[in-house]
Amino acid sequence: MLEGYFDLDNATGSDAIENKKRLLAVQAALEISKASVSASTANSGIRSQMDLRNVAQEVATLADAIQDALEGAV
Repeated sequence: MLEGYFDLDNATGSDAIENKKRLLAVQAALEISKASVSASTANSGIRSQMDLRNVAQEVATLADAIQDALEGAV
């Protein structure tokens, strides 16, 4: 879904590496968010709209946490 965002085709160097890492962290955060919103415990209608707003507000924070965790594991 986001593969073309940074235009990483034939990109090299530290900026390309950092952009790829960020892209992977954001994709993971979006997958977690998607699963959370579509979980059977999520309510429909207004509740789902609230879930989506919360996801939109927190996806960057979740991506930061995922990236920090991965970088700390190296």
